[in-house]
Formats: sequence, structure tokens, C-alpha cells
Amino acid sequence: MPSLGSPAPPSSIPAHNNALSSTLLVITCLLACLLPMVTAAPPCLRFADYDSINQMFIDGGPGTKVLLCPNKLYRLSGSIIFTAADQEIATYGYPTGSERAVLRVEGKQTATAIQGDCRRCARVSIKSLIIDGNRKKLGRMGDIDSATGLVVLGGNEGQSVKNCWVKNPRGFTAVHIREGDKLSCTGAMVDKNEIGPVGEEYDPDVDGEDPEMSPLGRPLADGVSIACRDSFVRDNTFYDNTDAAIVVYCSPGTLVHANHIFARSLSAMAGILLVDSTPFDGDYTGVVVKQNIIDAASRSIRVGIGIGATVWSDDIETIIKGGSVTNNGLKGRYMGYGIAAAGLEGWTIKGNWDEATHEGKKSARCFDEPVNPDPVAFLYNAETIKDSSIQPGFVDHEFQYVVCIDGLYDKSNPPKHELPPLPHDLDDTKAPAPQRGKKGADDKQRQAPQLDHAPAVAPVEFKTGSEVMDDILEHSQQRMLEAIDHLHRRVDILAANVKVDDKKSGSAKDKLAEKLDPALSTHLEKMQRRVEHLESTQRTMLESALAMRSSIQTWDQEMAAIGEWQYDILLDVKHKLDLHLTVPNGDDDADASYDEINSPRAGMGADGVVDHRRDSEEHAHHNIEREGLRDMAHKQRLKKNNENDRGVVGKREEDDEEEDDGSEEREGSLGWWIKVLLVQGIVALSIWLGKRWWKRRRVHSKLL
Repeated sequence: MPSLGSPAPPSSIPAHNNALSSTLLVITCLLACLLPMVTAAPPCLRFADYDSINQMFIDGGPGTKVLLCPNKLYRLSGSIIFTAADQEIATYGYPTGSERAVLRVEGKQTATAIQGDCRRCARVSIKSLIIDGNRKKLGRMGDIDSATGLVVLGGNEGQSVKNCWVKNPRGFTAVHIREGDKLSCTGAMVDKNEIGPVGEEYDPDVDGEDPEMSPLGRPLADGVSIACRDSFVRDNTFYDNTDAAIVVYCSPGTLVHANHIFARSLSAMAGILLVDSTPFDGDYTGVVVKQNIIDAASRSIRVGIGIGATVWSDDIETIIKGGSVTNNGLKGRYMGYGIAAAGLEGWTIKGNWDEATHEGKKSARCFDEPVNPDPVAFLYNAETIKDSSIQPGFVDHEFQYVVCIDGLYDKSNPPKHELPPLPHDLDDTKAPAPQRGKKGADDKQRQAPQLDHAPAVAPVEFKTGSEVMDDILEHSQQRMLEAIDHLHRRVDILAANVKVDDKKSGSAKDKLAEKLDPALSTHLEKMQRRVEHLESTQRTMLESALAMRSSIQTWDQEMAAIGEWQYDILLDVKHKLDLHLTVPNGDDDADASYDEINSPRAGMGADGVVDHRRDSEEHAHHNIEREGLRDMAHKQRLKKNNENDRGVVGKREEDDEEEDDGSEEREGSLGWWIKVLLVQGIVALSIWLGKRWWKRRRVHSKLL
């Protein structure tokens, strides 16, 4: 065995060289294994077209979830089709901002991006996606039969579209909820979406006299077209929907609530339409349209809310039955008719308020007879309305097809208020804009920045719903990245030290190998265990955070249900209080008090003019009714307390009277004794004076 001072035998030099080479190879392999763990994308579908996604739904069956990667663009040459119950397509992590995955239609003959109206498609859902119909590039669908909705659902129960941005449909609507072949659609939900821009403005020079018969395809498009029982359309933002933002096709039991509709750069035919008698034979029973805001901010909205077939046509025979339109607001400088109603039976129109400026000019599309009135806030045809409750302030006039007017724009007199921000503009992070360029190599170049950029943004991608949990996960991941960077630097130093000139003696290599091998092996083992521990800890924290987020969401849903239940109870209490407080032979006063309680901002004068002083004192808020109920309940409690106080005071007065009677009796007896003593004193004084006078007289008589 050679000593440390003696040169190594020639046969040992290749062995040490092999050891160093194997060590470097192990380090390289370890780095190659660790780096993908850090830079790996979430468990999502990175590259896919409609056919691969459809195959996943077919193979997976009921309950299949297809999660797309955040900030990724998916080009669709065909339609994504649900095939079974409880299937879902969404962005991984369910974001709500610009990091949502983008589904863009690229097929020239494709109008529908996602379709789920099959008989087996119960409870399918679309969540956290940006769905682009690409109308600006591909144009309209010339064939009317092919001009379907961008998202098509219906024919089943419990389907939903949530937290999506739907824009630029090529067909007649952005979201279409169909009734189904046997009117089987029920319980659909369109919730917290951004819908717009939708469609193009009608240009007679390009589209001809009838927009429905345009040679280029139908220019106008709706936001949501729904024909489904017991459904919900709520908390959505609609802008630049050129036809109507929401079209309700009967849909008994449907709630349209708390939607914000405004026109920014494109005019609209209407905000909300309830004009069709199909497919439920004019049955609007249980349909509630409440607390929606319709704002003609910078372009005209010809009709805010249209109720009845006459609003949209010359049909004066059709009667629709049983809905309610309450507590909705009209705003904006370019509003046409606010609420127009005709051909109704059993409707309730109460508590709606108006802050808009109403204007418009008649176009060539308007009929010669009858002559429609100028735009007003509230318009109805009383002859065609039966058994309905209408708020005061409506103008009675015969009309047909009031959406024929055109808007008036004055560039020298801009809107008096700022335009409301768009939901996707509220997010700080901007979605990566798709670059235009050549195909092939350019497409790969567009993909490369996303891969390179992913590690840099990874620490800020955590959105568990808890800031504390986000900080913990970011800190853990940062420590892992620092450990791997340290390993990088260590390997570079070792590689530089091991690089020895071939001319050097073998003893130097032997010494270096003996010095570095044990330390390097120990260091790599420690680093590997540390990285594995950090990765396991991070995975556990992420799972806990996701579970916590799911629990919080479930709790929010339960609280929302409790809130609705409490709200129903308050309404019942209000009704009972109204019955209790109603004055006999005062129906008019009762109706007036009901209007004031139902919508404080709907105050009207006797002449039908809006009382703006009331508007300035009170505010349009959904808690106004609850505050009114609390005030009424408080008054009842005060009244009861006053009655109790009067009872207590009466009892105290009786006690005081008894005490006064006793004191009077005592005072009477004491006065009698005083009188007796006074008489006795007078008598004694008289006797004493008489005696003195008699003594003096006797002495005087003796002296004489």
C-alpha cells in the first residue's frame, strides 16, 4: 500500500478519474431531477385542442374534471362537448383575474366553444375561463342555423357558468341556456361573470333594412339567453351587448338579480327583455327581476327593461302572465325608454327608480301608426294590462316596437360621470397578450417565454384565500429555490477545482479526490434530504390550504343561504306589520306606505314627477327594506313600552292618592287637637286676666 508521500501507482489514476467523473455525473443527474420539481407546472393540461379535451371527457365519464393551465392560450378548431353528468372544465386553482386560461375559437365554421346540452349532461359546470369567440378576426356566422351561442347549455338540471369572461361571440348570443326537447331544463346558474363586448352595432348601409336578414350575418347579439325553470342570473357584469344583455324566455321561477348592465362603446337595443311567449306559453310565474342597474353611460340603450311582446314588435294580442319587476335602477345620459310594459296579466312592477336622461329620435324602422311617444322613464298601455300592480308615475300611451329609436350623441357634451371600470381591469396583473407573427418557429417562440417566466412568478401564484397561508407557502418555496441555487454554486466551485491540467502529477489528483469525495457525498445527501423535506412540507401546506379554502367557500355558501332565509323571514315580518298597521278605509295610504317601504327611491309626486329630495336623503341599497323593517319593529317596541310605562305611572298615582288620603286624615286629627288646645289656652288666659282685673279693683275700692 503506498504512503501518502509516495506517488500513486499508474493503475490508480484511471480509477480516481472514473470516481470524479461519476461524481459529476451524479450531481448533474440530481440537478436534472430537482429542477423540474421546482419549475414544474401544476397538474393541468398544458397542450390541448378540442378533440383531446373531448376524448378526456369520453374516457373519464361522469365527474371528469379538465383543468387548464393558468395564463395559457388554447386554440379551438372545434367545439368542446360535455358527455356525462358532473363534468367540469376550469382553470387550475380557479382564479378570477387575468391568469385564467383562454379558450379562443379558431375554426372558421365554429361558433360554439363549449356545448353541454345533452340528455346526460346534468350539473356540468364551466368555471374561471376566458372564452373568446374571436368575432373580430373570423367575422359573423353567415348561416343563421350555424350562428349558435358561444356557450350552449341546457336541457338538464344544475348546470352553471361561474367566474368567466365571455366575449365576441360569432352567433346570436354569448351564453345560451336551452329549455331542452321536453322543457327539462331547471336550476341553471349564471353567476359572477363578465360578458362583453357582444355583437356589433346595426348599420343600415351595410346590413340592409332588416338586421335579421343581413348578408354578412346577424350583427346584433345577446349576453345571456335563458329558457330554463327555477334558474339564477345574478351578480354579472354586462357591457356593450348590442342586442340585449339578458333575454328571459318565460323561464318560470327564475331570478334575475343584482346584475350591472352598461353601454360603453356600443349601443344596445335593450338591457333586460321579458317579451317572448315561447317556449312556456307566456308563463312568467315566479320570475323576479330585481335590484339590477342599467346604465346608458356613453352609448344609448333604447329600452332599459321591456315587458310584453308589444315592446319588440307590433303584436298586441299576446299576453304574458305572472312576473315581477321590482327595485331596479335606471341611470345614464343616453337612455331611451326606461321601463316599457304592455300585454300583461298578473304582474307586479313596484319600487323601480330612475336617474337617467331619456332621449332618442325616431328612425325609419318605426311604424307610422300608432305614433310612439317621446322617450320617458316609465311607459305602459293600460288597456292591455290586467290584474297587475303598477307603481305610480307610469305614462299611459299606445305604442308598438319602441326599440326602433336611435340614440343622440353630443360630442361637445360628454357624460357627466366617469365610466365604470371593467372587472378584468381591476386586476393588477395583466394577461399576456398573444403575439402575432409567423407560424411554426414563431409559435415555439411564443411558448418559450411562458416556460422561462414560470419560475419567476411562482412565489406569487399562491391564492389560497388566506394571506398568512400564502406567505408560508411562498417562504417555503423561496427557501427551496435558495437551497438549489446554493447547490448550483457549490457544484460550480467543485467543478472548477476538479478541472486539473492533464500534465499535473497523479499524486495531486489523488490528494484532491481523497479530499473532495467524502465531503461532496455527505453534502449531496444532506441537500437531497433537505430538498425532499421542503418539498413534502410544501405539498402538505398546499393541500391544507386548498382544504381550508374549500371549507371557507362552503361556509360562505351556507352563510349566503342563511342570509336569504333571514331575508325571507324579514319580508314575512314586514307583510305582517303592514297588515297590523293598515288603517281602515285607507287603501291609498297603505299603497303609498308600501311603495315607500319597498323602495324609498321610488317616491313620486302627485303629478308623476320623481321626488329628488327623497333620492338625496335616501340611497339605493338592498338593505333599505331591512332598515325600514327594523324602524317599524322599533316603533312597535316603543309603543308597547309606552303602554307599560303608562300602566306603571297609573299605579304610582293610585299609591300617591292613598298616601295623600292618609296624610290628610293624619293632618285632620292633628288640627282638631290643636284647636282644642288653642281654646283651652284662650279660656285659661281669659280667667287669668279676669283674676288680675278683680284684684286691682278691690285694691282701688279700699283706697277710696
